[in-house]
Amino acid sequence: MRKLLLMFTMLLLSINAYAQNAKQDYVIGPGDMVRITVYGNQDLTTETRVSASGTVSFPLLGEVAVGGLATGDAERKVANGLETGGFVKQPQVNFVVLQFQSQMVSVLGDVNKPGRYSLDRPSTLTDVLALAGGATVNGSEIVTVTSHGAGKSEKHEYDLGAWFDHGDASQNPQVHGDEIVFVEAREVSVLGQVNRPGKYSVVSGVRNVGDFLAMAGGVAPGGADTIVVTMVRDGKTTKQELDVDQLFKSGNTASNLMLRAGDMIYVPRQPMFYIYGEVARPGAFRLERNMNVFQALSVGGGLTPRGTERGIKIKRRDAEGKLQTVDASGSDSLQPDDVVYVKESLF
Repeated sequence: MRKLLLMFTMLLLSINAYAQNAKQDYVIGPGDMVRITVYGNQDLTTETRVSASGTVSFPLLGEVAVGGLATGDAERKVANGLETGGFVKQPQVNFVVLQFQSQMVSVLGDVNKPGRYSLDRPSTLTDVLALAGGATVNGSEIVTVTSHGAGKSEKHEYDLGAWFDHGDASQNPQVHGDEIVFVEAREVSVLGQVNRPGKYSVVSGVRNVGDFLAMAGGVAPGGADTIVVTMVRDGKTTKQELDVDQLFKSGNTASNLMLRAGDMIYVPRQPMFYIYGEVARPGAFRLERNMNVFQALSVGGGLTPRGTERGIKIKRRDAEGKLQTVDASGSDSLQPDDVVYVKESLF
């Protein structure tokens, strides 16, 4: 419902703005086809295209520079030329743009009518999206606008949800032409050790880390105690590690971490350790946080009658991946993939 309401509001605002004599605010540019009329002087009626230099050829006045002017300003400029030149007394000039070619914007991505659209007035981002029929059901509230100027491109992200919810005007900027508006897909990837890995849509009520983990069925039995969240903001990628145990506790800010389309949650495999030798239940076990050798022995069912705590060995890999054997005491902490070996007592 929130998505539908947002789309309806965007369309309604755009239609109302267009109805309020919007063409008077249109800025004329090269390529536009215009009709210029002077009341009571039909012989001066002219239809012409604005040249690449922004001028039009008009009877009696010759070349008139109108590029970069709003239609109302262009009318006043032609009228002033006619009056100061003594050609027409108190002329009433009407300047109509027949074809809008100078200010075009491309709307792509998850919109109902992707394409290239002309702007016949100063337009906001939501106005342009309304021209393209609004976002599809798979379209995100996150919109990327790429603009070109001075030989370089600039890309900015806008959150229309923030504009809709909080009236944040900075998230609904003016679009001036020659931009590319791209509506992102509404999907966040949830991968790794979850019960239902896949891509899930950013919809009403599903926005933060906890929401998406729940959509994916929660952490699987083999999942780790920490998850990795990868986010892309303004072209920069950041990663955060979050504690699963703390994630769903009331008031925890990590659970409120808001995700956007293209973000990813990854639940790594829970680290394991292995214990062999003189223990009751040798095998592979889940490595709990801060587990030491004594705790590992308990998980392994304790020592057999022949087992001894003296001379326990741990095989582990160093930073270079080389396998090493180290002597261990009961209070030593274990590392992922450690292999604990309990020797047989000689006495």
